Amino acid sequence: MKIQEILDKYGDDFNKLTDILCKSKEDIDVEKAEKEFTGDHVILQRPVKVIGKGTATKKIEQSKLVIQFQKKIVNMAVAFLFGEPVKLVLNNKEGSYQNAFDLLVDTWQKNKMKFFDKKLARRLFVETKVAELWYTVFDAENNKHLKVSLLSKKNGDDIYAHFNENGDMDAFTRRYKLEDISGQSYEHTDIYTADKIIYGVKKESWEITQEENLFEKIPVIYYEQEKPEWADVQTEIDRAEMLISKFADTNDYFGSPMLKIKGVVQNAPDKEEVGKLLRFKGEVDPATGKRDYGDADYLTWDQAPESVKQEYDILKDIIYSMTSTPDLSFSNVKGLTKTSGESLKFLFLDSILKAKDKEEIFGEGIARRVNLLKAILAIHDISQKKSFEELDVSVNFGIGSILPDDITEKVRALSLARGGDSIMSQEEAVRQNPLVSNAEEDIKRLQAEKSEINSLGESFDA
Repeated sequence: MKIQEILDKYGDDFNKLTDILCKSKEDIDVEKAEKEFTGDHVILQRPVKVIGKGTATKKIEQSKLVIQFQKKIVNMAVAFLFGEPVKLVLNNKEGSYQNAFDLLVDTWQKNKMKFFDKKLARRLFVETKVAELWYTVFDAENNKHLKVSLLSKKNGDDIYAHFNENGDMDAFTRRYKLEDISGQSYEHTDIYTADKIIYGVKKESWEITQEENLFEKIPVIYYEQEKPEWADVQTEIDRAEMLISKFADTNDYFGSPMLKIKGVVQNAPDKEEVGKLLRFKGEVDPATGKRDYGDADYLTWDQAPESVKQEYDILKDIIYSMTSTPDLSFSNVKGLTKTSGESLKFLFLDSILKAKDKEEIFGEGIARRVNLLKAILAIHDISQKKSFEELDVSVNFGIGSILPDDITEKVRALSLARGGDSIMSQEEAVRQNPLVSNAEEDIKRLQAEKSEINSLGESFDA
């Protein structure tokens, strides 16, 4: 059903209305995903081991080692996607659109979108659905300012999007709780459509208020993905944690030297004693009549746990490769020699391709954000309404830009392409030089030095 049909049919019954709009098709356990992300893992439920019987019963705590692969996977995915912030590009060639574009960029920067995008992506990769809500606030001088909030389960929001038959979102519902000044908590439900905004507060019963949506667009950008970022390798993560936890228990039993004694010890050496000596009291074996003077030796672990290491390494490779996450641990990179910029990109190609794939979600979402901001700013500044309506802005992702560039290699390739000719003026080279603090002053000094050299050459010729 279209949103208007739903409002017409159930508008007088807020409980029924919210039941219709708050149906969720997802089967993702967000609470479980949040626990996996924050380190509350299944391994922590390992029971206490009970050995012996009766009065000899002992309870032994088993090792519970948590490896936060989930956090590593998510953080690396965020870094490759938004490590270099997205850039807004003005496509209109006419200078009359520059002022409107500057206002858009100013709103973008004041809301610190380069940091907001990272938070947004991180919560999406954990919870699988998040949203950004744009709204207007007024300062002390009654000036309007656009602000944005991140709506997510972690922030206390239950969010639901309703789509029409064309797949376009025609309603958005947000459920949350707020406390009043007395500390009493009340349930809130906000419903956004392009025409109106409905606010509901449940006290004795639902108290409903409505207002016209002056933006004429739903001021919400909704993001969704199928499952948490690590879902495909969760069983491997559980196995890896159990593997090293059991290995830790084995080390507790057999990692320290164990002394095997045969016979009766006459003197037990002190811990601090240097050159420790065990002296045994001889005993006669009644069966053979021979005297046994005793013996002592160490129990050693003859077989190294190679199979454990091998399985863990295989599990780690599966976890990283299946999630397109680079393993940048010291043991993995210590053998690398100096690598060129292009080779480095091939090394991280899997992670770059994954970030490119995420553009399918965020490219569409951020494009909608730009269009929403254009519509809102056109209302805030009526004088530039036409400019905002015709403003053509594209979004460029900086995927792969976080990798270091090999400038020498790039310059050499450009020079070779020109047959070894110079490809840059001296002045521009000075301006691009990161070692120069004041390019214009350095250019003046270079020109002065060049003049001195030319003057000196002329004097010799004379």
